[in-house]
Amino acid sequence: MAKDKFNWKSLFINDDEPQEAPKQPKSSEDRVEHKPSQSSSGAKFPDAPPVAQNVNDEVLAKILEMYESGFESLNKPGYDFYEFFKAVKAVGSNDPQVYKMALMMAQGVDKGVNKETLLTEAGYYIEEIEKVYSQYRDQGNQKRNQLLGSIKEKKESLTNEISRLEKKLMEIQNQISVKRNELQSMDSGAEVADIDAKIQANDRARTKILENIKGVAEGIKNNL
Repeated sequence: MAKDKFNWKSLFINDDEPQEAPKQPKSSEDRVEHKPSQSSSGAKFPDAPPVAQNVNDEVLAKILEMYESGFESLNKPGYDFYEFFKAVKAVGSNDPQVYKMALMMAQGVDKGVNKETLLTEAGYYIEEIEKVYSQYRDQGNQKRNQLLGSIKEKKESLTNEISRLEKKLMEIQNQISVKRNELQSMDSGAEVADIDAKIQANDRARTKILENIKGVAEGIKNNL
């Protein structure tokens, strides 16, 4: 299987280098569907799965382009289903006559081409593309799970850090409250008044004792 065009590894890895503008996705009319139970005139290539509403058009176009390039890379030498597919697609119609005419043209190139060979080869392309699809899907799920796991770890870490900071903040708020109450409860009036009273008493005691001493000293001067 040629995988050079199926660059599935880059599907979920962002490249730093700018990418070329992707081609616009083809309309549903450009797709054909393969149902083995139908006649060769009704053989169709499988439709793409329904597109989810949240799919980015640019991403869809890029991936669709990779599928189309990969489909082309699977083409075998000679005339096979790929050339038949391109012939039908070139007409742009699913009319039975288109398939019959395409088969006639194919047999003009290779007489071995018939309904059975075309369906067998269509099955090969479908199987190979399904393999690549599985690789896309598995890698996408792996990347998604890794991202969700990383986000979960970061959320848990941030939640724990927030809880730790909230606890620390609560402790600080409690300390502030205690200090504020202590500040408000401090009443210096009574202590200052007591000290002022002692200072005044000391002044009066000095004055009184000195008056008494000086009075006696003056009596000595005058009476002796």
